[in-house]
Amino acid sequence: MRVGRERLDLSVYARAFGVLVRNPTVIVVPLLAAVIGVLVGQVTSASGGDLLGGITAGITRFILQLLELFGLGVAIIIGDAGWRFGSKSFDDSWQDARRKGGDIFFAAFGFTFVLNIAQYAQQLIGSIGIVLVVLAIYGLIFVIAAAAIGGVPGSGAISASVDRVKAAPLASGILAAVTLALLYGYTVFGAVAIDEWIVGVAGGQPLIAALVDAVGQSIVIGYIGIVMAKVYADVSFTAPRW
Repeated sequence: MRVGRERLDLSVYARAFGVLVRNPTVIVVPLLAAVIGVLVGQVTSASGGDLLGGITAGITRFILQLLELFGLGVAIIIGDAGWRFGSKSFDDSWQDARRKGGDIFFAAFGFTFVLNIAQYAQQLIGSIGIVLVVLAIYGLIFVIAAAAIGGVPGSGAISASVDRVKAAPLASGILAAVTLALLYGYTVFGAVAIDEWIVGVAGGQPLIAALVDAVGQSIVIGYIGIVMAKVYADVSFTAPRW
């Protein structure tokens, strides 16, 4: 039986900018993960395109995805503290992240595994398969938040996310849409604009462009983490129960 109604607070998306300004350290770990990705990319780009190189590249990409999701988890922890306390030292948030590191990585593994299956299915059935990818992201939108601030073991993060999406489908859908729009928008427009700017300023040095892109990406991830922390908390405590 459903009790109560789903509540929406769209002001979260505007107020999150204030939390970001008060807690700039929210971008630190996402930035570190992005820089590692850049450096690894510089190394692997020189490798051959044989079968072994392809397998290695796939494994490397999977590991980098886990690191990026861990960075999101730390951003969620800092964002949650920012909403509740105004600001919190990075050391305290990092200690919290270290304690929950295993659960965050386990949740990240589950998310990445399911998403990769959906992407593989998309390759098999064509463009219509994008629906599977979007549905996977929608259903798993709270996976990292559940492990980072929800007190949920990594092994239970997927089911926890699905439960919250069922309880608050509209709030979850808006969060998923905003997350996808920001990531896609930055990749397609922001990163391209930065690369063009680097061409004029630094003579088109690819490494410099990639590092500047990493900073921009970390700011986007930090903002998403802040919003995700608040929406997850609101859904967990105010969403209708079944």
